[in-house]
Amino acid sequence: MRGKEGRRYIPQVGYSVDFYHYKIGLRGQEEKMENKDEGYLFADEEGKRAAKKAMEWIAYKDRTQKELEARLYRAGFSESASSQAMEYVLSFGYINDRRYVENYLMFQTGKRSKKEICFKLQQKGIDKELIEEAVFEQGGIDEQEAIESLTLKRLKGRKISEIDRKERDKIFAYLGRKGYEISQIKKVFSKLDI
Repeated sequence: MRGKEGRRYIPQVGYSVDFYHYKIGLRGQEEKMENKDEGYLFADEEGKRAAKKAMEWIAYKDRTQKELEARLYRAGFSESASSQAMEYVLSFGYINDRRYVENYLMFQTGKRSKKEICFKLQQKGIDKELIEEAVFEQGGIDEQEAIESLTLKRLKGRKISEIDRKERDKIFAYLGRKGYEISQIKKVFSKLDI
């Protein structure tokens, strides 16, 4: 049975609703898609509200599945409403952890070490295997570029030979805390020392 606004309502099962769907591109650009003829079926009104809220959050920023589940929980939605909302966003491909990892690598490579990138992504609920696979497909992470740019940023226009041993050790320790390997740091320091 169709309602006045073109929504399908099935009294025995629950509600259905037609949303405007958004396709989120690689850089978060949104394209409005046509209103779907077939509505998505929700068991109750709370599930529909949770899905709308989830769509608002995803339109603002790409998120991992774990992040969105946590956000729905913090917003006070029941477990069944949250699962309905997650089913909805997953069914249209709005949440895709693989795409999230690829985008994260694209923007963070050159700024962070491989260890730091893996740690941050695991905090966001992404499997280590998926991270390693995406890094491998990208061709690895060239940490020497990142070390060099961070070192030059710390040097503030000076040459590495112009600074004293204490300041050099501070930069070395900073890079070590960021997760870079000592051998990589030494290579970059010797390259910059010329």
